[in-house]
Amino acid sequence: METANDRIPSHDDLGDIPQRPTRETLFRILSIFAFQWRFLAVGAVTSFAVALLWLAQPLLVSLIIDRAILEGNPQLLIVFTGLMVAVALVVLLLEVLKSYCLALVSERVVRSVRIMLFESLQEQSHRFYVGTSSGTVSSRMWNDTAGVQAAVSVALIELLGTVVLLFSTLVFMLIWNWALTLLCLSVTPLVLGLSVYLGKRNQEIMGKLLVTLESLVAFSFERLSINGFILLNAFGYEKRRDSKRFEDGATELLRLSVWQSLTVQGTRMVLVIFPIIASAIIYLYGGARVIDGELSLGTVTAFIALSAMLTAHVSSLASLNVNVMGSLAPFQRIFAWLDLKPEIEEADDAVALSRFHGHVAFRNVSFEYEAGSPVLRDVSFDVRPGQLLALVGPSGAGKTTVTHLILRFYDPTSGSIEVDGLDLRSVRLSSLREATSMVSQENIVFNTTFRENLLVAKPEASEQEMIAACKAAQLHEHIEGLPSGYDCTVGEFGYRLSGGERQRLAIARAVLKRATILIMDEPSASLDSITERSIREALSPLLEESSAIVIAHRLSTILEADKILVLDDGRIVDAGRHDELVARCELYRRLYQEQFAAQGSERLD
Repeated sequence: METANDRIPSHDDLGDIPQRPTRETLFRILSIFAFQWRFLAVGAVTSFAVALLWLAQPLLVSLIIDRAILEGNPQLLIVFTGLMVAVALVVLLLEVLKSYCLALVSERVVRSVRIMLFESLQEQSHRFYVGTSSGTVSSRMWNDTAGVQAAVSVALIELLGTVVLLFSTLVFMLIWNWALTLLCLSVTPLVLGLSVYLGKRNQEIMGKLLVTLESLVAFSFERLSINGFILLNAFGYEKRRDSKRFEDGATELLRLSVWQSLTVQGTRMVLVIFPIIASAIIYLYGGARVIDGELSLGTVTAFIALSAMLTAHVSSLASLNVNVMGSLAPFQRIFAWLDLKPEIEEADDAVALSRFHGHVAFRNVSFEYEAGSPVLRDVSFDVRPGQLLALVGPSGAGKTTVTHLILRFYDPTSGSIEVDGLDLRSVRLSSLREATSMVSQENIVFNTTFRENLLVAKPEASEQEMIAACKAAQLHEHIEGLPSGYDCTVGEFGYRLSGGERQRLAIARAVLKRATILIMDEPSASLDSITERSIREALSPLLEESSAIVIAHRLSTILEADKILVLDDGRIVDAGRHDELVARCELYRRLYQEQFAAQGSERLD
């Protein structure tokens, strides 16, 4: 029996994208297009000129038949056919200009949407990225915008030309012979009504298709990454299970794609019949009038050509409606993320501080990731510049949450966190982030060069500063020994490096930035004792200037700490120096015996 874990998450699993009214979505799309009004204006003018020139063709056909052929005038035949060729060549040139302008608008609009989405995602908070997979983000950034790009390209090129040609042709036909025009339009309401229905259906199917595609991309992104490879192979995971899940997801994607294609093709099949019916009506009525002598053959022939043009424009408009309605689905998904409000926002009157001293204070701080499940409870402590504060406690005690709150990844549920006497919520985020740096156990690195990974900490750093930081972190000699030196790529997630090398790179970033507030999840956990001692010596000047908060995993950290906070179940159960806590705190004594005592020669009696 299939379980939820045996299939790709479905549309219902992931939740629906908020459905805004179609009018609101269209207005928002048009507001993006408005910035490209110059190129749109050129496209509109050329479309209008093309429409007028195309209308000249049926008129020339009428003149060729009635004035040249039927009256036996070869000179006029040459003139009129020459004009037909000349008009066609001018139309060709104008179409090229129109296509260029509208294609440029299309590419610029998609570029703007991608930039807006990228900037919006950059501003999202920690909680967003905890709850959203990298594959989902990648799919929304590229698959959805690619869908927008395809729809916008077709819509722009067809819309202006179709609308202008449709109305100019209609006006011309009504002036020439209103009775034949109304007969030609008699089946139009049915075609347009069908296009509206199929357009809504296409929008619905496209929305489900994009969700399924996003789920499939996210699933394959995780399974086919280096982390997925290591995890699945290390545990001997039966890969056929994932193959089956991927196959089921791909089958659902196939089903939705076929239905989406049938919706579009069904519209086209109906639209193929439409001009045939319209022409038959004109042949029947117009032919009878020619027989009665009320109309000329040239007029009826020209009207057949005009009706073909008119029905083609109506068909294009109907087909365009189906395509545009389908493109609303990716637009709505993109707009949904553009409208996401970051959980952490600056106050309107937030201040930017040019200089932090680094005095960090928690004042009765409580915090919940989910309502009703407190992670921190009434936590209060101070750490001043030059002090090293160590956090110890069992798993789940709230140590990492403390560091995340200092970085303002989240705001306290109650209480306040202050830096230099100012509530963090009153300080500009950019100002706070300039004063902080972090060395985490994960040692996050980008798949780029050593140089670019280092410059994340200090983009304006000189070559000498970079080298000095790497020397302090015992990394420079390793980098110098590589063929490309600091321009050598570290690989996906830094997997070309050993664990110790990744950690030294993370430490080098911290040394390079020399932040006022330094947060570390045991920076020497992956290092041997000799390298650890060298790096501690290199970090000493930085620790003397900074307020340092360390999640401790090694004995040397707690021995050197100015203060140790012992956390349990979100509360500070005791605080002090190592010797004091060993003597009076039962939990700390147990943690010391289980985690730290074996790392050194000290033993409890």
